[in-house]
Amino acid sequence: MYILIRKTLSLCYKSIFNSRQLKLYNQIRKRDILDLHENLKYQKEKLFVILQIACENIAFYKQLRLDLVNFSSYENFQKIPCMTKDCIRQQSDSLLNKEYENLTNIFKNTSGGSTGEPIGFYQTKLQAHHGMGNYWFSLFLNKIDINEKSINLWGAQRDMHADKTSFNFKSYFNNVIVLNTFVLSDEIINSYVQRMNSIKPAFIKAYVHSIYEVAKFINKNNIVLEFTPVIHCTTGPLYPEMKMEIKKAFNNAHVYNFYGSREVSAIATEVCNEKGLFVMYDNVFVEILDDNDKPVKKGEEGNIVITTLNNDYMPLIRYKIGDRGIKGDDIEFGTLKLDNVTGRTLGVIHKKDKTRVDGQFFTTLFFNKEGIKNFQIIQKSIDKIEIKIVKAEKFINAELEDALFKIKDELGEIDIDVEFKDKIDLTATGKIMYVYSELNN
Repeated sequence: MYILIRKTLSLCYKSIFNSRQLKLYNQIRKRDILDLHENLKYQKEKLFVILQIACENIAFYKQLRLDLVNFSSYENFQKIPCMTKDCIRQQSDSLLNKEYENLTNIFKNTSGGSTGEPIGFYQTKLQAHHGMGNYWFSLFLNKIDINEKSINLWGAQRDMHADKTSFNFKSYFNNVIVLNTFVLSDEIINSYVQRMNSIKPAFIKAYVHSIYEVAKFINKNNIVLEFTPVIHCTTGPLYPEMKMEIKKAFNNAHVYNFYGSREVSAIATEVCNEKGLFVMYDNVFVEILDDNDKPVKKGEEGNIVITTLNNDYMPLIRYKIGDRGIKGDDIEFGTLKLDNVTGRTLGVIHKKDKTRVDGQFFTTLFFNKEGIKNFQIIQKSIDKIEIKIVKAEKFINAELEDALFKIKDELGEIDIDVEFKDKIDLTATGKIMYVYSELNN
């Protein structure tokens, strides 16, 4: 009875305070995420509206003199130059819709700034509503009732509300409990595990590295959980080693990857019983481009480029978000499916012969090693990398030496500086950059 009351309270709360988001969610979930043909048609209609607004009212796009009559041609769409973070910083005023009337519906936000200076941009309430509606849609696609009891393992400082009374009120009526993972220790993790065992949430929303740390603690200490949640992982690549560890800890739970960002909100999600990540086509238009800004083919990796579909004031059009992914469909006009989000553009290590090694090569060497609790790899120059290691109790030097041998074998002549640390510093948004190249700045 108590569970039913809490679910009913959550639904009533959303109906009153999140009515716009709830309406959008109910509309979106009537559509079939697997029907790529119909979803592309729907998506292109929204994209055309955004382009019309941009070409008529936004200075940066007006001067491009785009031929919207031939909009259905992807070749024509590609005449729009890709937008970089530096472009937004330098030309932000020319990217605003000066004809936008309802300025009370606009708010300023910033990117995460995981590896450098954050960028500022403006969003509309409508974009925020669609972002939440699409996030709820991702839960629905993974068989989660959005009103069920849940736990957030969350770690961004700016997501930690200063007004605890207000925060608890919202959390209570949304049937959500937030556990701060910005700072973690064995003692904190143990208390969180006990609390989760008491609460028995239906699903857990988590920073991927946070749930991974919790899972390692559970497995190491042979803790038995009394529930099996659905686990929604976000804010970083869900590497296979991490997924296996999490599933093992949480009674072979359904663990899936959700891809989003501060700038554009929901981008793509894994779907229960399906392979790959499906683009949240109501919220964004996605392209996978090579380093010359040309579209890649199915199965090829490239840079992820995003166009927002619900921001009439400052739409981000062909925005290079800084991540890399593998195209998962044969669609020529963008993509509606990713085989995988492989990591940050900054997570690629450069070699002297101008080839690059994906960060997953390095993470595979250090994940699930009994003697290594945590790690970070930073490329300082073309011939030097730093490796920061947090030792576990059963640290074995031979295990580390084996990883270093494989790195040198792959990268060739390179200096490796190993530093042992008590912990790996998080970014301001509570993330860990496992692999990071300063050459990409």
